[in-house]
Amino acid sequence: SRSVRLKRTAAFNKLPARTAVSISGLRAAPEQNGKSAKVVSYDAERQRYTVQLDEAESEQLSVKVDNLHLIVQVELVDLAGSPHLNGAKGKVLSYDPESSRYHVQLPDGRLAALSPANLILPPETRCAVAGLESAAAQRHNGTRAKVVGYDRETGRYEVMVAEGSHLKLKRENVRV
Repeated sequence: SRSVRLKRTAAFNKLPARTAVSISGLRAAPEQNGKSAKVVSYDAERQRYTVQLDEAESEQLSVKVDNLHLIVQVELVDLAGSPHLNGAKGKVLSYDPESSRYHVQLPDGRLAALSPANLILPPETRCAVAGLESAAAQRHNGTRAKVVGYDRETGRYEVMVAEGSHLKLKRENVRV
């Protein structure tokens, strides 16, 4: 079988099994957009994840990684309009590519549309590099990576983009 069950210790640039995701951007099955699911396996040949919908235990979909967004706990930072939320935890539920904002559930249950610059992702989060502009760095845009850590002094993530190869990136250059 081409499809492989992912272990909890998946490759640094693959989503581990049981990772919570939301689905978006499907054209062939738009009714599935906005739904949440869990990763089951990855088919390397087809470059698609099999995901199990949360609402229907028997329904699985084969989805490209670009149509999946992690549902992940984050730290809220640099919220000038709501300074009382700085340092609080939120949960990323989805991403809107048109506005370049995450839909984040706040501690009180309300939803907010926040910029990647207002979130700190935890270590081990699978991500993609985005928005690099220098000629030398542009080749990394779209690269699947893993957050290794976050340096609060420099305001940069350390992300692994290949075995033994790390980049230091601003918050706005990392997407889940």
